[in-house]
Amino acid sequence: MKVEVSVPEGKSLYQVLREEGLIKSAYCGGRGICGKCRVRLGGKEELACLVFGPFEGEVEIEEELLTAPGESLPPIPPTGKNGFGVALDVGTTGVEAALFELSSGKFVKSVKGVNLQASFGADIVTRVELAREHYGKQRELLLKTVELLLKELPAKPTEVVAVCNSVIHHFLLGLPVSGFERYPFKLYEREPVETTGRELGLDGFPSTKFILPPPLESFVGSDLLANLHYLTAEGRTNFTVADLGTNAEIARWEKGEGVATSVPAGPAFEGVGLFSGMRAVEGAVYKVFFDGRSFRFLTIGNRKPEGICASGYFDLIYLLKSFRALNSEGTFTEEAPPLIRERIREINGEKAFLLYSDPEREVALTQSDIRKFMLAKAGVYGALKTLTEGTPPKELIFSGAFGSHLSERSVKGVKLIPSQLPPPEPAGNLALKGAALTLSTGVEPFKKLKEKLSHVELAGNKTFEKAYVEGLEL
Repeated sequence: MKVEVSVPEGKSLYQVLREEGLIKSAYCGGRGICGKCRVRLGGKEELACLVFGPFEGEVEIEEELLTAPGESLPPIPPTGKNGFGVALDVGTTGVEAALFELSSGKFVKSVKGVNLQASFGADIVTRVELAREHYGKQRELLLKTVELLLKELPAKPTEVVAVCNSVIHHFLLGLPVSGFERYPFKLYEREPVETTGRELGLDGFPSTKFILPPPLESFVGSDLLANLHYLTAEGRTNFTVADLGTNAEIARWEKGEGVATSVPAGPAFEGVGLFSGMRAVEGAVYKVFFDGRSFRFLTIGNRKPEGICASGYFDLIYLLKSFRALNSEGTFTEEAPPLIRERIREINGEKAFLLYSDPEREVALTQSDIRKFMLAKAGVYGALKTLTEGTPPKELIFSGAFGSHLSERSVKGVKLIPSQLPPPEPAGNLALKGAALTLSTGVEPFKKLKEKLSHVELAGNKTFEKAYVEGLEL
């Protein structure tokens, strides 16, 4: 897989690829020892950690470094159709595809990976800005992402339901994204779209039918509507759902109607841009605890730790706060007990807590990691408080891999959610489940949901501004 990258002076190619989510953590932490960051430059194999900027050009990455097994999904209602259908959730950072047998509704396999557009910026706003000059290249990388995932599945689909945020939706359809640059934002397509792989430019799937349900508003896409489609189909009537990714989308639903909003959380919740950050895949530390004598952790797949995913960061930050190693502003203090202080050291010129190390790698939480997490959680905290003022919902549901391993104690302990809300319920990738259900139901439920939903703009909202400041504290 070829991507365009720009490496500034003083950084390695490995660091840039890691920050953009385009390569997994090297076991040695980028010290040229483990050989896990091999790439091709100009047809020659190189270790990305030994290539330093300034450098700008094309890099070829091994495709197996970009994908991993996805989550298992429940079957969908049989459609009576022949062939296979795919539910596709295309996020700002992560993408996931699930294959179903259409006649029986049987789940076959799912696979997840990274959105290769990340080489043009970890957040959606940066990509919109860069699209002025690089729209074609960004769209090309998005189509490569989709093709890469679909080719990893064991059967070619006859139809695909793709859900995504509004900007990705426009990129995928080849529509302008200039309407997202400034307020008032403009959507160029608000209705469901049915097209083919050939019309989209997906050369490997020319005859496959692609169905794109409609977005709700500027930065609230069909992915959040897919969350609501699945939850309401389950019979839930009074809940708040938070789909927490790079672009966090949140909806409050009660008595058959609701409100929805979005807030830029940044890629920290996806593990991107953090010293030891990674997605929730095998080798990721997903749980951290203190057993009375030392810090312990669990990894996905019981593998040797390669890094930390979002739930692990929440546990670790909460524990460090509890031991007074972090103050309310998230800054390392001198008040921690000796057991904690001996793990605090300088890494890359800043204070860090070393969770694990061996001759090949260091897994650590740095001061800048904490700052990025606090900015992300403040936005989510503010949005949740804004949408749930008054009577709190009966259920708070976290969607996505982010919520699958979260500890209620850690979430409340680091002030991700307002105190009046019920404990969060992890529900897996509801956008993907909603897209899968749409293979059976069609897009009509999305149209009905749009009629019952109001969009809340957070820019200039006084309640949000006050709550955001509250959320900047631990």
